[in-house]
Amino acid sequence: MSTHLDNRGPGSATSLKLGLLVLLMLWTITWALAHGYQGIHHDARLYTLQALAHRESGGLQHDVFLRFGSQDNYTIFGWLYALAIAGFGVEPAAAILTFTSQLALIACAALLLRRITPNPTLTALGVSVFIAIPGFYGADRIFSCIESFLTPRMGAEALVLAGLAAAWNDRPKLAWALVTAGMFIHPVMAAAGITALGFFYVGVRRPRLALWALGGGLVLLLAVAGVSPKWGRFDPEWLTIVRGRVPYVFLAHWSPDDWGRAAIPLATVAIGATVLTEQRARLLSQVVLCTALTGLMLTLVACDISKLVLFTQLQPWRWQWLAVTIAAMLLPGVAAASWNRSEPGKIAITLLITAWLFGSDWIALLTSVAAIAALRLPERRELHLFRYGALALAVIGLVNRIASNLLFMDVHYSDPQIPLWIREMAGLCLDGSVPLAMIVLATWLTGRQRSATGLAILGMMAAATCVALCPDAWRRWTQQRFPPALVAQFAPWRALIPANAAVFWPESPMETWVLLQRPSYISVTQASGVLFSRAFATELARRARALSAVVPVQAYLDFSGDGAGIGPSAEKLERACGTAEFGFLVTGAQLSWQPLAQLPRAVWHSSGGLRLYRCADRTG
Repeated sequence: MSTHLDNRGPGSATSLKLGLLVLLMLWTITWALAHGYQGIHHDARLYTLQALAHRESGGLQHDVFLRFGSQDNYTIFGWLYALAIAGFGVEPAAAILTFTSQLALIACAALLLRRITPNPTLTALGVSVFIAIPGFYGADRIFSCIESFLTPRMGAEALVLAGLAAAWNDRPKLAWALVTAGMFIHPVMAAAGITALGFFYVGVRRPRLALWALGGGLVLLLAVAGVSPKWGRFDPEWLTIVRGRVPYVFLAHWSPDDWGRAAIPLATVAIGATVLTEQRARLLSQVVLCTALTGLMLTLVACDISKLVLFTQLQPWRWQWLAVTIAAMLLPGVAAASWNRSEPGKIAITLLITAWLFGSDWIALLTSVAAIAALRLPERRELHLFRYGALALAVIGLVNRIASNLLFMDVHYSDPQIPLWIREMAGLCLDGSVPLAMIVLATWLTGRQRSATGLAILGMMAAATCVALCPDAWRRWTQQRFPPALVAQFAPWRALIPANAAVFWPESPMETWVLLQRPSYISVTQASGVLFSRAFATELARRARALSAVVPVQAYLDFSGDGAGIGPSAEKLERACGTAEFGFLVTGAQLSWQPLAQLPRAVWHSSGGLRLYRCADRTG
């Protein structure tokens, strides 16, 4: 498998410049379609609450999510976000930090890959794979490496990758400093970097010592867990709540789909640890494989079996993000090395690419295992049968991928504000196969003589697509659900609500925090914090049960419930007020008593406008 971007033949300088320009445009298109900004969404809502609590004096620090302690106690990200809010406002700050985090993550990935892969073509292709793939890891596709909303995870990941680049550049002090800085941003994610550096400096070079250290450390943890409450096990009540609300922290919850997705990067770095000819790249594969497998082993023993609180909160299974990132970046190099290695290598890489095409489920799991096993096949005449079988499976995987893309192209992009053609393109680009095909084509054209015309045509198409995507991308990155004018409309409401009073605004925690600047009584968004505080978990469960006649308990405490049944009628809202659990209610419904304040539908998007009720005013 040849590489071309470093060719220096006649006329190659012009082709190289044009090829790099086309590559940059294809990266931009892929980023805009695959990682388009989603606003303050998912975990970004909780990080926004934490940042606002650092700034506002309206009682947000008394929100149930923060009152008993949260992740904010172990990171400086909330303070950094609060400073950005002070300078730009809530939503512009979130967009700026998200864009900066994405750019930093991609740049640090390219820095690391360039350090271990001297071939510029393989570097460019590796970065392309990283940008193009969804990057999901863990159960239920709940996290991805490049996220389309604000979290500190990407910042910590960028610092870890920069730290690994420093380590591979023989700068250990800088490596430890960068990874330690990542711990201050997001300790759960940066723990993968600490572990990787441990394997780099000790584990890979002295495997027996590493195994003894891991085994002895695990025994010590189990012993300490029996006598130390802080390091102890979940009690039955807390464990029940955690298993119901965040079951993905336990491997027992992982489905075949999850294990298939996890097997692909593990198989990629496992094969890379064998076939890569560049020593630094091979060593990185070994380190990442050890780190990811250690994370899974710790999760199994310390979390699933022993149910240790501290390790379950640390979530070592999340170290899979490093395997996904490195596997994506090394995939082109692994493919080239495997193809040039031997006939078993060709079979192995064909099966591995097939696993990437399937993406998840038991087929991806079996194909990944088969790819590793194929490297051990003896050189015999019967190998052509394996080769034909691998090619047939690859064709099936390709057809399945095309069919899946066409079938589900609109499912994940239902925002009607996004033009239909962009939603369709985004659907085709969800798995990264179409963008990568275009990038491989551009790379191939760059390295061929008399290919300037074809490359120019591809470049013009890419340029036209970039221009066409700009308006929607700009709208998504600059849109505001809570512009200053709307926030000002709620000033009279804020004056009516005491600073520490909890407000029940069904499934509108962001509106409660940003517009009213008051604690939210309960929401599905807040429920994800049950892992980090027993007091919070039991209080959330109590609140959910207190509203059980109005909203099903499982809507808040069951991960599979996902907020189902939250949308109570006017009658149920009145009953909720009657519980005396909260002081104020916000709804668009007309209740049986007069509201404290009201906004017309010209100001609020619901057809009936919006009303603020004080539960103490309820009669009967």
